[in-house]
Amino acid sequence: MQREFDVLVVGAGPSGSACALHLAKNGVNVLILEMGRHHGEKNVSGGIVYGSDVGGFGLKRLVPDFEATAPLERKISSHEVHILSSPNEKKGSYREYTISRKSLASRFGLFSVEFETGHDFTVIRSQFDGWLANLAVEAGAALSTETTVLDLLKQDGSVVGVSTSKGELRAKLVVDCSGVTSTLVESAGLRGALVPRELYQGIKHVYRLGADKIEERLRLKAGNGRALTYLGDFMLGINGNAFIYPNRDTLSLGIVASMDSMIRATTEHFDRVGKLLDALDAFEGHPMVRELLQGAELLEFSAHNIPKGFTCLLKRPYTSGYLAAGDALGAFVKIGPMVDGMRYAIASGMMAAQTYLAAAVSGSFREKNLSRYRDLLTPVYEDVNRSGRDSFISESGFVYRTLPRLLFGSKLLSHKVEIKAEDGSRKRVRHGTDAVTYVEDGGYSQIDVNVELASRSVTKPWIPSCPANCFTLTTPGGSVSSFRDLFRQNLDAIGGGHKRKALGQTMRQVAESKLSFDPMGCVECGACRAIGPKDTIGFRYESRGRGVSYSFG
Repeated sequence: MQREFDVLVVGAGPSGSACALHLAKNGVNVLILEMGRHHGEKNVSGGIVYGSDVGGFGLKRLVPDFEATAPLERKISSHEVHILSSPNEKKGSYREYTISRKSLASRFGLFSVEFETGHDFTVIRSQFDGWLANLAVEAGAALSTETTVLDLLKQDGSVVGVSTSKGELRAKLVVDCSGVTSTLVESAGLRGALVPRELYQGIKHVYRLGADKIEERLRLKAGNGRALTYLGDFMLGINGNAFIYPNRDTLSLGIVASMDSMIRATTEHFDRVGKLLDALDAFEGHPMVRELLQGAELLEFSAHNIPKGFTCLLKRPYTSGYLAAGDALGAFVKIGPMVDGMRYAIASGMMAAQTYLAAAVSGSFREKNLSRYRDLLTPVYEDVNRSGRDSFISESGFVYRTLPRLLFGSKLLSHKVEIKAEDGSRKRVRHGTDAVTYVEDGGYSQIDVNVELASRSVTKPWIPSCPANCFTLTTPGGSVSSFRDLFRQNLDAIGGGHKRKALGQTMRQVAESKLSFDPMGCVECGACRAIGPKDTIGFRYESRGRGVSYSFG
């Protein structure tokens, strides 16, 4: 392999491939380094790509004919927010309130639902990311898969390359598009590891249902889709929401939750919720969703941490010889029901490429010549900061808990929905973390856990926060992967009328019992790393293309 390049791009997601494509079109000698066996294998998102530009950079500008050539699923024509009450099984009904363009909640600014740009589509990441990376290769970029970047190489105060699982590589510029778990941005000295208050955790199921049933049940025209967001008691006290995005013949259903809220709920209120997957199960068990999923087959479970952009966007996104883009930069926007990462990943990747082209005129890639990157990013920073201001309302306790109570307290504001009898069921051949494909790595573990230190923790938050059940608690009654399971065991043993006693016993067992860790099935989300601390949890990337492998993502 050639060892010196103009630019090294770390990661073949939308940001990395957009950067490499823009560079290759301009004749730059660029290499994309991807740790997966193929591009898109390890990438996860809810599934909507917004094709419009940000500050003159975007998918429409990069690939003008993408709507005809990209592997797109359905065109998103509208966004809706549905607030659901808990079902009243005795009355056979539940109540619902829909926020649309004309609703009072939208008019008063509690939720904006007008986000369509005319170029927005659901995508399957494994396909979309592969398409974009292949365009970069066709334009002249080189691509090395199963290549894990270990660290930055530095010389005289500048980044001059990277060390990888296949040896050292050198370049005039390194563009870090390695995602939310990037360790390179820390090595560059631009920030520390992200912590729970700076992250969302997202989990998702993909179901096969068939195009005809999707269009019939969601009242869609052929090829069209709607972005559906849901609020309600199914979140079990966790700050967050559910979503349903229709693909061509599959549905993506998931939960996006503030990680700090999830940790508090699962460690302090474990009588109600044990893991974020419990909220997803509660959502899928709601009569409205249950009806939609009749006859559907579960294909895949995925999990991913998401940067809470307004809390972690880099103040300085560059240092000599290095730029950060996409999730590594913190370029993520969530405004009400709109979850928008890919548009900003693509735009920031292109902006990083443009920064290289401008700096190359002088031949210097020191900080001073790369500072123009921050200027190009101005519209990205403005949108991210706007999402922060919006979050004071859209991600508040008022919206998550008070607003539903107000709506359902008055029958005039919401409407009643009769629960229909099921004539079919979800084909849950696999459930949750069982629906994950994992390529074994011969004993290699990307997570190093100091079990002795972790076992001393009174709350052991890694256990309920791990979406893959890698962390468990060893008790006299066996191993459990959530404290709710342990609480229920104790409640059954003590008697249903002694909830307080069962809670106290559970808390003592959590504090006193030993934590165990098994890396098999790790989905590489980085939740345990975010909780830390470093002397308890060590993190590194999977090597040789091993680890989790997503077919949909």
